[in-house]
Amino acid sequence: MIIGLFIGLAVGVLAAIVIYWLMRRRIERLITALQNNQRRIQQLESEHEIRLRAATDQLQADYEQQLADKIEFYQDNQILQSELAALDFETRLSVIEAAYSRELT
Repeated sequence: MIIGLFIGLAVGVLAAIVIYWLMRRRIERLITALQNNQRRIQQLESEHEIRLRAATDQLQADYEQQLADKIEFYQDNQILQSELAALDFETRLSVIEAAYSRELT
């Protein structure tokens, strides 16, 4: 009877040790997987930040280029309008001078 109790107790302790060992291995694998996932998340966040900065820089450069193009367009347009106004003035002045000359003669 005592031998059976001892054998049962030994088998129970052995089963507990095996279960403890299996659970510990599983926990270690889960911890390793968690650490790998955390590293991967950090890597993905870093890559995302790099892509986001590159896209932001490109958008800013595109916007600045568009702004420069618009400024140049409006400056050219203003110069053209000024030249046209000067030409119009000179034409009107020559017409007035010609009319005045005709009246004098």
